[in-house]
Amino acid sequence: MATNTRRRNALTACAALIIGALTLTACGGGTAADGAAGQSKEQVSLAADSVASAAGLDYVALGSSFAAGPSIPPLQSSSGAAACMRSSDNYASIVARDIGANLTDVTCSGATTANILTTDQGAQPPQINAVNSGTDLVTITIGGNDVNYLGSMVTYSCQNSGGTNCGTVDQGAMNTALGQVGQKIENVVNAVKARAPQARILLVSYSTLLPDTGGCDGVPLTADQRIYERTVAVRLAQAYIDTATRTGATLVRFATASHGHDACATDPWVEKYKPASGRTTYHPNEAGMRAAAALVKSTLG
Repeated sequence: MATNTRRRNALTACAALIIGALTLTACGGGTAADGAAGQSKEQVSLAADSVASAAGLDYVALGSSFAAGPSIPPLQSSSGAAACMRSSDNYASIVARDIGANLTDVTCSGATTANILTTDQGAQPPQINAVNSGTDLVTITIGGNDVNYLGSMVTYSCQNSGGTNCGTVDQGAMNTALGQVGQKIENVVNAVKARAPQARILLVSYSTLLPDTGGCDGVPLTADQRIYERTVAVRLAQAYIDTATRTGATLVRFATASHGHDACATDPWVEKYKPASGRTTYHPNEAGMRAAAALVKSTLG
């Protein structure tokens, strides 16, 4: 009932705006009507339908830190936002504001596919609980923690920087996980479909972290480590492509769009290993989140 009320209110507001524009045009109004003066009633009606279709959408955001936006101020006021390091300027929040959607953001730093489907993450229940039959739009960025993508880069960087208690990287285990992650992401998509059969599902792939060749100061990886991490990134991006093909979910190719905006770039969309105080290692910055939001909106049409 609440959803229907919100949508009725959105439609009423949009209708009022369009009627006002038509009235000004018919009366030869001033500059406020100039943009509508050259449009037919049918064109204005189509514009109204487009705005109304976005306003009031029930939008659920699922995913890990690359969706949550840790250390990008300000922090959300949503339940669990502090524990999950969930930003009010992550890509889902930007999209929701720009299209007028009603956002339920349950993204959480450190999440795996299991944390979406079955497993509590601290005090946070499985993210899938936020999806229901009234959900219209779902975005998903998940799988990186399943394959230890970011964790391995941090471990290598720690070791190469003379750090202590850095841990180890098990490439064999990572390779096994990479062979399974596509099915795990597919399980997430299928769970969303089961709960929200009418929802549009967007798979938003991970930001590119490394340049296609070479390295730079601030990203302390050896040549062999860079080669391996690029392989991980490629296989994770391919898992998104394959999952979208198998499930019919819409792919948002942010892994491709962010090429040239890696941690070594002159216009980086992600942080280096030791970022400025308060920032999060190898994670999207504000520019990265804005770019991801723009790509999601473009994909929505």
